[in-house]
Amino acid sequence: MMTVENGMCEIVSLGELLIDLIPHNDYTSEAPSYEAKVGGAPVNVLSGLAKWGHSTAYISKVGNDAFGAYLKKQVKGANIHIDSVLTEAVAPTTVAIVSLDENKNRTFDFIRNPGADQLLTKDEVNGSLIREAKVFHFGSLSLTHNPSREATLEALRVAKENQKIISYDPNYRPLLWENQAEAKRWMVEGLKWADIVKISDEEVQFITNEEDTLMASQVLAETHHIPLLFMTKGKEGALAVCNGHVLEEEGLTIKPVDTTGAGDCFMASVLHQFLVKNKPIRELTKQDLRDTLQFANRVASHSTTIKGGFSVVPTLDELDKIIRGVQHV
Repeated sequence: MMTVENGMCEIVSLGELLIDLIPHNDYTSEAPSYEAKVGGAPVNVLSGLAKWGHSTAYISKVGNDAFGAYLKKQVKGANIHIDSVLTEAVAPTTVAIVSLDENKNRTFDFIRNPGADQLLTKDEVNGSLIREAKVFHFGSLSLTHNPSREATLEALRVAKENQKIISYDPNYRPLLWENQAEAKRWMVEGLKWADIVKISDEEVQFITNEEDTLMASQVLAETHHIPLLFMTKGKEGALAVCNGHVLEEEGLTIKPVDTTGAGDCFMASVLHQFLVKNKPIRELTKQDLRDTLQFANRVASHSTTIKGGFSVVPTLDELDKIIRGVQHV
């Protein structure tokens, strides 16, 4: 396995690094209280991969403030290489305020106008990290505004020119985009670069305007020439589209505490399985896809029993124990 110490790593990601403010156990509308957690979909993905022994590095920006210092410390402590997590002098660290409904599903409000992560420039992208990696992973939130949009596109060009596997998670956060048309345009732009995509059924509906997400996910993969696509369906499970196969895996019986980051844990699981299987996407079999769906469903479901989305995946040993107690819906 490649190591960061010798200048190389398996997975490099670029994206937002922010604070998730999650309602505390004693939260009330009259006296709201929150816990500060590490946030940002791409770094959540890396935290899972790092826990499973993969070498990882992140490219991002935080503010020159207490939140920024906290984030750097926590990310480094999760064994993620942070030399390319820069400090921005003129904008604060982005903050996401999480609200949970009665089913523990989350919505977000943001303090990001701009946030430090939006001010990453293309000249600050560490191309050598990407050139030496196996996989480059990104999300859609770094595409909301320039200069981070230009930085993301520069990173994608480097990855594509050097024939890296590119993975993508088109998260849709309406409050961070100028309008729906702009969001759809740039979320679709990300699809054009990707070899591996993890997308929710709600995001498939948003991009395609189709209610039948089973059919829409297949059309999406075909239209944008996506070799390997996974669509998550919350408690209903997930499906995979690859090499002419469409496989579905039903959901698991879990009582959630917080669904923040469940999709990121699913994405980390997909990349872990891909790296462990160590074969080209075109050679993945139905059994490979089934293995990946089952593994990812179990990890993502377990993550909803823990608050936050960062470093909440179980160790592989813990996962073996969890599997024995998990039943299908």
